[in-house]
Amino acid sequence: MYTDETQQNFIISVFPTRASMPDVIFFDNNCNLRRHLEKRAEDVREHFEHTTLVVDAFHWAGKHQQGSDEYCSKFCNPASYPDLYDETKPDKWLFNSSVCEQTNAWVRKFAAQTREMTAVRFEFFLDEVIKAHNEHITVELHRGQHFPHQIPASALE
Repeated sequence: MYTDETQQNFIISVFPTRASMPDVIFFDNNCNLRRHLEKRAEDVREHFEHTTLVVDAFHWAGKHQQGSDEYCSKFCNPASYPDLYDETKPDKWLFNSSVCEQTNAWVRKFAAQTREMTAVRFEFFLDEVIKAHNEHITVELHRGQHFPHQIPASALE
């Protein structure tokens, strides 16, 4: 984010319609985001109405111990949402909620190549490298009969 964009505005810019909003958003600061949204105008609250805001499992285990924040424990604990894990194996999540942390670690591998780049070149490089990486991951997912969700363009209008 380049300016004073809040997390709320960033999410709305990525998912501009209610139909485009995901069912779940994992974010390490979702407790504060959820508190913030409760104080916003009705149209903003309605935009997030059908989206569950939870802290990713990695951050929950390390920074949000059960009981340390009653509000967060009640609304943002990933273990409180059975749809997110295999009920027969409660420690088996149905998807990787720490993918952002892993992606950041992957991007850091390019630090030496990008250190001297201007902002414009860096953004171009990052855009292209992430696009190529995503295409590779999508091919691998399809080979394994897994199909990543794609938002139809009509939902973004």
